[in-house]
Amino acid sequence: MSENPTIWSSLTEHWEIARTLRGLQIQFDAEKCTGVWQCYEVCPVGCWTPDYSRRKVVFHDQDWCIACGACVLQCPEGAITLE
Repeated sequence: MSENPTIWSSLTEHWEIARTLRGLQIQFDAEKCTGVWQCYEVCPVGCWTPDYSRRKVVFHDQDWCIACGACVLQCPEGAITLE
């Protein structure tokens, strides 16, 4: 850890450590998405954005994703997996 970490730098460092230790990443199949957007609602770091015109969700900022699995548990279509 940094000598005088800020809250943001500490969170970023902890997220990176958690991702490395778990070795898991979110996999998203946009074809299965039906626009329920529960993934968007539960994501603690904001990696999902609703695309209202297409009734889909967009997974962005994979580098920010902490692979917590909340979106996986909430997706009723099975469009999101943690691998």
